[in-house]
Amino acid sequence: MSEVTDIEDAQVENPEALRDALVDQLAYLVDEIEALRTVIGGLPEQIKSDRPAPDTLTMKELYGAIATLDAEVRRPRIERILDEETPTLDPVDPDEEVREAGWNEKELPAILDRLQEARQALVDRLTNLPLDAWHRTATLDGESVTLFDLAHRATQTDAERLRDLGHRLHGAHLSDRDEPLPT
Repeated sequence: MSEVTDIEDAQVENPEALRDALVDQLAYLVDEIEALRTVIGGLPEQIKSDRPAPDTLTMKELYGAIATLDAEVRRPRIERILDEETPTLDPVDPDEEVREAGWNEKELPAILDRLQEARQALVDRLTNLPLDAWHRTATLDGESVTLFDLAHRATQTDAERLRDLGHRLHGAHLSDRDEPLPT
């Protein structure tokens, strides 16, 4: 089993490797979207746009949430950290905004296009930053955070949302057999 990386220690001990790992992990979604298109393209609309529970996002909204975060939260935060001496960042909860933005009414291929574009723009911006920029800080929820911290949080938030999507797909009966798909 691999060791869990302590982000604070890694920022000091090997910041280049940490930066590269975080950017690679964020960039992975750009490629994964291509693979997802074949898997989810033929799903019944019910699976893509119905809520598994009243307070949860639909599949379309989950992808829309990641696109919204990348374009409207993550990239602007990077710019504020670069432009301002000591920015204070407001916490966000995109779920309500995503519901109101009508992601569920959009076609899934268009949502995936927007997600791919937003993620690629985020990755491009992070890739082009000098290493010292990654050490700049901001305040979020009363806590001092670096760009390393924000990128790590993005990977964790994305992983949760994508894990949720994976569980939904796994639990869906997508074949003629009367059993879930094999793992």
